[in-house]
Amino acid sequence: MIRQTYLFLLLSVLVMSCSFGSKKEEKATIPEPAAIPRYVEYEVETINEYLGPCANDSTSKKCLIIQIEYPQITGKVSQPVAECLNENIKRDILATTFLSDQTESFLDLKTELETDYESVIEEFPDYANSWTVEITSDILYQDSLFISVASTVYSYTGGAHPNSGQVYRSYDLRTGEPIGLDDLLKEGYESSLNEAAEIEFRMTKEIPPNQSLQDRGYSFENDRFELNKNFAIINKSLVFYFNPYEIAPYSLGPTELELRLTDYINLIKEGSVIDDYKN
Repeated sequence: MIRQTYLFLLLSVLVMSCSFGSKKEEKATIPEPAAIPRYVEYEVETINEYLGPCANDSTSKKCLIIQIEYPQITGKVSQPVAECLNENIKRDILATTFLSDQTESFLDLKTELETDYESVIEEFPDYANSWTVEITSDILYQDSLFISVASTVYSYTGGAHPNSGQVYRSYDLRTGEPIGLDDLLKEGYESSLNEAAEIEFRMTKEIPPNQSLQDRGYSFENDRFELNKNFAIINKSLVFYFNPYEIAPYSLGPTELELRLTDYINLIKEGSVIDDYKN
């Protein structure tokens, strides 16, 4: 009886195996990433110029190199706003070229650099250093009411070492104008924001509360921390950037500071481009 029961169970298993067949390999379903919303359409304009003796002699070390990339707004906003955005973006880029006098256009920039370089190599025939100006600017964040642009500038026009810097700007898509802290925050925000930012700064630099910022090599007026105007709105944060030499010697490098706007809901101005962050 036991032997018959065993044979019946064995036969049942074999029948079930034949019925189901081999198990197919299951494939995981990978969801496609959501498209990043775009609130402006733009093209990246490029300027590449090789000027001076190297323009006609590829073996010459005497060269003025100008390389610029910048966004040109082409759509999804009204024509007047697009024109205003483009004008302001170019103006802010030209303000960061480390020239003594700010130029009004990229053509003026090229002309001034070319004149200065030709003057140097004419006065000093043995001068064989190239000059370089490289500017890379692009939109790094888009929102329904604003865009944020980052511009990186590298410039060598003689001297011990090159200059470099980074500029952050946000622009109002309703007007095309650049956005300042006064446009985002309620009147009287300065004290509260600077106090909170100093705590973040000290944590980033590992400076204890009882130690002077000056003792660590950072220079602020009256040794009181203060935010600058070089900032942009990125991912619900205010991101500030202090360039080399701005608050510290070159050896200490730049400083980037992020302040989450969700921590400063009470400071946000009604009707600003970040008003919805209060919800």
